[in-house]
Amino acid sequence: MSKETLIVVWEGTDGSGKTSLMCAVKDLLSKKGYRVETYKTPGDTQTGRFALEYGNTQGVDGFTRMLLFAANTADDSKLIRMQIDNFRPHFEFIDRYYLCSIVYGIAILKTKHGKAANFEDVEKLLKLFENLGQDIFVRPDIYIIVDVEEEVRLRRAISKSSKAHSADLSYELDSRLQEEVRELYRLLIERGSIKAIWVNNTENKLKENAILLADKLVELRQSMS
Repeated sequence: MSKETLIVVWEGTDGSGKTSLMCAVKDLLSKKGYRVETYKTPGDTQTGRFALEYGNTQGVDGFTRMLLFAANTADDSKLIRMQIDNFRPHFEFIDRYYLCSIVYGIAILKTKHGKAANFEDVEKLLKLFENLGQDIFVRPDIYIIVDVEEEVRLRRAISKSSKAHSADLSYELDSRLQEEVRELYRLLIERGSIKAIWVNNTENKLKENAILLADKLVELRQSMS
């Protein structure tokens, strides 16, 4: 796999505008002459479709859901590696990856099932995944954790739920769950478990945030050389 590629994983709360921000940064970097490839999980693969269709079915417990989405990120990793090897991009943007499966899984177990899950469980699982999957997963160079004020996030989720109906949207509408997700990401950064940039994607600040992030990512990639 090419060492010239900066692996950037985009994560965050549902409705934070993560994917829109990622696309805006990609456009800016492309205009600067950089090659940027993207991959969104769950992908349109057998495990990706199953994770979405079955994992988001009402009645599926949080632990099963976490394992299904984690399995998909492992399975899709071969496609991400192929993308990097074939196109040798300057930046590989991954829209949600194995960390998301762990963080949301633990948050769901705690808020929906009353399990005594905490940050230490996330950290242990993350280390276990990365150790056992070191020849499978693509190791991120940097995480971009995107968040937004809960009032804005919830308004977007409600608008989305009025247009579609799925079990997954019930998670987006759950402010308690999203706060747990937010806190787990925050602790991972504060305790040095991941290298990350936290972005408060306030409304009407997408372009400004995209410019700042594009500059930071260029600097980070140059520091790899």
